[in-house]
Amino acid sequence: MIKTLIVDDEQHCIDSLIRLVETHAANLKIIATCTTIEDALKKTKLLQPDLVFLDIEIHNKTGFDYLEDLGNYNFNVIFTTAFNDYAIKAFKYSAMDYLLKPIDKDDFIAAINRLEKQITSLNNAQQIKILLNNLKKEDPKKTIQIPTSNGFEILEIEDIVHCKADTSYTFIYTKTEKILVSKPLKHFEELLVDANFFRIHNSHLINIAHVKKYTKGKGGYVTMSNQETIDVSIRRKEAFLKLFN
Repeated sequence: MIKTLIVDDEQHCIDSLIRLVETHAANLKIIATCTTIEDALKKTKLLQPDLVFLDIEIHNKTGFDYLEDLGNYNFNVIFTTAFNDYAIKAFKYSAMDYLLKPIDKDDFIAAINRLEKQITSLNNAQQIKILLNNLKKEDPKKTIQIPTSNGFEILEIEDIVHCKADTSYTFIYTKTEKILVSKPLKHFEELLVDANFFRIHNSHLINIAHVKKYTKGKGGYVTMSNQETIDVSIRRKEAFLKLFN
């Protein structure tokens, strides 16, 4: 059984999670619920949970305060949040799991299925470091966690030159390496569209900051900072050129 702790300052949210666990998560056992950071710290150290459902805003503190006060921890975290789109993007960059309030049953089941497939906390602390870094609005350098066949790799987004579709996989190119990721190009398009990336072709997503030259043609093509040349699709040409006007 996965020992589960719920940390939330709203009782109706706790009750909702309890119902979801009881109905749709046979492998989860709720060992305690907490409505304050202080109580959560005490019960975490005492009960040693495997999983924590963690609210973001808890009275005048945050779930991040709880994690930072713990220092070292070896449990999985699923955040429960009503945060805005900016923060959700940070969650996606870090590959941290989260549930939007009010929590949808299907989203809950999907999160538990992901958890049960790989019940490990080995990279949880690293994921949270990425999340906290990306939530700092003053920090211009955003990082993203990329799953690989051997584990994961952390990249600064500004170092990604372009991404290329390969059926349901994606090749991510930097100036120095090429990484194969088991996610479709659309995943990275949605994730990076606000980070100065543009879908220049059905098979290519490029970092505009790495475009070194555009050569005219029916659609034309671009030369990237890693010397790769990439065709511009005819239907995306006009939108692409507007980015430089």
